[in-house]
Amino acid sequence: MTGDSAGRPEAAGGLWVALGFIALAVVLRLPAMLYSVLNFDESMYLLMGDKLRQGFLPYTAICDLKPAGLFGLFALISALPMDGVLAMRLCAAIAVGLSAFLLWTVAPRLFDDPERHIGTAAGLSYVVFMLANGGLNAQAELFMNLASLLGLLLALQATGTGGRPRLGLMVTAGLVLGVGLQIKQVVAIDMLAYLFGFFLLTTPGLRQLPARIREAWLPLAALGLAATVPTLLVMLVYAASGHWDAWVAGNLTTHRGFYGDTGPQIAWDAGFRAVVEQAPLWVAALMVLVVGGRLARDLGERRAILFLWLWIVLVGIGQVFLRFMSDHYFLQFLMPLGLLAGFLLGRGVLERLDGGFGRRAILAALVVLGVFAVAKNPIVNAIYVARDRYVGGEAHAGDAARQAAAEIARDLRPGDALYVVGFMPIVYYLTGAEIPTRFAFTGLPNQHFPGRDGCAWVEPRVELQRILGSNPRFILVEQGVFFEELPPELKRPLLDRLGERYRLRAEFEQHPIHHLYPFERFVMNGAAAAKLYERIDPAPGPEEAAS
Repeated sequence: MTGDSAGRPEAAGGLWVALGFIALAVVLRLPAMLYSVLNFDESMYLLMGDKLRQGFLPYTAICDLKPAGLFGLFALISALPMDGVLAMRLCAAIAVGLSAFLLWTVAPRLFDDPERHIGTAAGLSYVVFMLANGGLNAQAELFMNLASLLGLLLALQATGTGGRPRLGLMVTAGLVLGVGLQIKQVVAIDMLAYLFGFFLLTTPGLRQLPARIREAWLPLAALGLAATVPTLLVMLVYAASGHWDAWVAGNLTTHRGFYGDTGPQIAWDAGFRAVVEQAPLWVAALMVLVVGGRLARDLGERRAILFLWLWIVLVGIGQVFLRFMSDHYFLQFLMPLGLLAGFLLGRGVLERLDGGFGRRAILAALVVLGVFAVAKNPIVNAIYVARDRYVGGEAHAGDAARQAAAEIARDLRPGDALYVVGFMPIVYYLTGAEIPTRFAFTGLPNQHFPGRDGCAWVEPRVELQRILGSNPRFILVEQGVFFEELPPELKRPLLDRLGERYRLRAEFEQHPIHHLYPFERFVMNGAAAAKLYERIDPAPGPEEAAS
């Protein structure tokens, strides 16, 4: 770590920088405001958060497998006095902007960056590349990264330029990282990287390592213990409320079943595609390996480069463990990748230019080029959809979930139930209808990995029979991969019941722009077509339904 340039930024200047990053994030993420759902994950977070706000603990009324803290965060978001989807989008943009600001603040504690060239380039890289790989969604990684970076900053402040870390700041860093663990457990990977980085950045050599461990073990242990406090508090709430089994199912059983011998194969191809979306940052990080030694001013900066690459390697190992390699998992890489790209650009280019105008022009050009490269499709998509909505008068054009919710809301009565088949659980939230199943994610328990849903597993055929027997007034069927791949023993009873006791009320076609300029490259549930069925009243009595 460097010394003089690591001082606190002047408060007013830092505030303006933070507001600037937030404003940039909000503007670049405006296309996402048009859609109620980009990815089914964010739909479940908002739905679970809203249920928690109503008094239902996660994993009880509805199943999911993320930590309870994430749903607590979305409970706060759903309580804001505005449309819940818009609130979710704005909070996601603020989280991205604040994370970029934290990178700007962390950079001079790793490198000699008095003019904040490295930090500015790192923050801009983060905001721009958060537009790719599902980063336009309100994914857990956006909020997890914010907690992780704040924990890192506090730990760096506690460490200073050497000596024994300040106990109070280390405890605070632990609590912040513990909150991050309650957003998504993979913050533990960042914490491991920070532990290695602590000794790498503050220990002169291997001979001094034993003494350094003796000097720092207490603050480090305090950080680790503090990080467990949020999780222990959540566990205490479940134990005291009599829902301990629900916590175990949502936090232990679900993962044990998925990562056992019967789990999925490692999705190398999906991982490669996710890396391609971040290719400029990966190339920059690799270039730092080649020229970083010449750009670095001292041993401390060389060790900072090594720390950031160690962080990348550990996150990569985590991706292999997670196996799925979903695109949004790779958003965790943006923290170390952004700092390395910022170092290459700031030290290799910006510092060598005379005059602030030239530096600002280059940064502006790179931002424009980067946005075009990673977000051309969602921007063009949003232009066409906005035209159809605000010029053509087509309400909710391009958003089948909003269209379906609006149609249902026309005649929804208190107590009416809605059953959604497929990846549109956001419609439950938008309508406020009764939900006839705990398995709201797709409408059925996981067919491939029993227990993966986050609550006690039920055979899908049995659950479907129970749901249909409850005669929900509305059934919404997303015309996507989930419905298409339903096995015959599930699809046939569903189609038979729809044909016997329901009428097709409305169809919602996929907007053609989603073929030309898909908003999301890999997942876009709001773009799917859907069919809405309404029960033909009078509903059959209990005896007839049972038959």
